[in-house]
Amino acid sequence: MEPVILSAVVAALLAGAGAAWWFRRRRPDEGWSFVPDARPTDPAAAPRMEPALLPEMRRRFLRAALGIEGTGAEAPDTPEHRQVADAVMATLERADLSQRYIPRRPHLLPQLIQSVNDSAASARSIGRIIGSDPLLTVNLLRIANSSLYRFQQQEVRSIERAVTLVGNEGIRQIISAALVQPVMNPPDRDGGRFSQRMWDYTLRMSLAAADHARGVEREDGFSAQLAGLLRGLGMVMVVRATADAYSRRQTLAPSPELLLSLLERCTPALAARIAREWHLSADIATALEAGGQDARSSSLARSLEVGELAAALSMLCREDLLEEAQALELLSACVPGHVGAWLWKRVSPDEPRDG
Repeated sequence: MEPVILSAVVAALLAGAGAAWWFRRRRPDEGWSFVPDARPTDPAAAPRMEPALLPEMRRRFLRAALGIEGTGAEAPDTPEHRQVADAVMATLERADLSQRYIPRRPHLLPQLIQSVNDSAASARSIGRIIGSDPLLTVNLLRIANSSLYRFQQQEVRSIERAVTLVGNEGIRQIISAALVQPVMNPPDRDGGRFSQRMWDYTLRMSLAAADHARGVEREDGFSAQLAGLLRGLGMVMVVRATADAYSRRQTLAPSPELLLSLLERCTPALAARIAREWHLSADIATALEAGGQDARSSSLARSLEVGELAAALSMLCREDLLEEAQALELLSACVPGHVGAWLWKRVSPDEPRDG
């Protein structure tokens, strides 16, 4: 694949975040740790998620992120809006789909994956990978100092210090997140509201999915994290494609309900396609295609489903649209009790709420 710089991904995601305007009008004493193991022989270790739960919570979050008030109705069934839906789906299914909706693979991602698979990879070698991209260094330190990844009281100011504190596994998580961070600066028209909500959602989803994969499914947490990151990226690209379709029909008012419908229908396939274009493992693409609808198909799909639910519940609480006790109850019903409590702590760190 032709090498590209991180800015290509950033630019595509930033533009997708700006398109949303169309539809609006770890703490120091805990250290770096993951979900406690769930015993496979325990019947309570694998509770089932109600099929309707994740779609409902996801939709509630998306409505809030897009600034859509009320409970809404079905997508409009008029010829004009059907044409928009058909155009979006046709565009996203095209074999010659342009880089507009399939951002090119970050050029450091293959080196990152290789280092993850190399148990002998040193902090110094990882530092060299990061240091080769100044923008990545800035983004990584920003994420390392965020509430979700904070591991000491003092601010981390160097990559070497970050690797020393969290270890190779922790820093790999942060690198992968930094490689696909959607927003560097807020777009002009929506003030960055949608883009920031989507990034917070995506980061929480990828973090919870990775922890669930390691602690419950005994699977590769890095693959689960990448799946979560690409799902969020796919959602942003669907928003962009829908906004583009409406922009060609200036007399037709954009329908938020149609956008929500397209997000549910198009995101799984698009995220899977991005995974294939980036030459990620087939397991990641398969889990993304399931889209939470058939999570029994693979352990990775189950982890992605749980991760997304945890993210949606956390974001709804941040928006004061759901009580924390209710969110924890819903999450704990889908995983072993101790896992639910741990995941909730991971996705809901103490932090100021947005005003």
